[in-house]
Amino acid sequence: MLNNYYKRSFEIIKKNKNIIFIILILYAISLLGGIIYHYFTYQGFSSVEIKESYYQNMKEIYFSKNFIDNFIKIFTHNIIASIFRIIGGILLGIIPIFLIVDGAISNSYSLVASTIDNGIIKTLSLFIPHSLFEIPAFILSSSFGLIIFLSLFKKGRKIDNLKNTIIDASLIFLFWILPLLFIAGIIESTLIIIYWF
Repeated sequence: MLNNYYKRSFEIIKKNKNIIFIILILYAISLLGGIIYHYFTYQGFSSVEIKESYYQNMKEIYFSKNFIDNFIKIFTHNIIASIFRIIGGILLGIIPIFLIVDGAISNSYSLVASTIDNGIIKTLSLFIPHSLFEIPAFILSSSFGLIIFLSLFKKGRKIDNLKNTIIDASLIFLFWILPLLFIAGIIESTLIIIYWF
């Protein structure tokens, strides 16, 4: 039974691969553009003391020594972000596009800042492991938000088109996006404990 759902979800992804690829390219271009821009504009910290104070504040505000606390915070945040990307497509197609671009630019800033402040090795070891799962989940979320929006312009009854596309998006969310975010949350929570405490 479960295997049938996975087969169906894989077929849905294959059917919509062009839009997913467009969102992927949009993310990659935005990320690369953001990295170039931030590399030349990032000011860094004026002193080691200010840098240490900043990262200490970050740790106290955003992170915890408790793995479960970190995981719940990260996993919940990412689920909400993914759902918002999908639902945003129902309201307006520009929302999932804006969010994937905004996410890429935000990620590019974090990458540049961390590389300049902490070095390339630490930055890559912090970002790449969980991003391998998190970014595909967000790309799928934005893709299916856009696909839902575009379903309103397909031939046939708009209500039926919308309903069927929402069902497809729900399958992708349950069988692809949630597992990817779950794995990403475990990895990121582990890395937080290793690198921040």
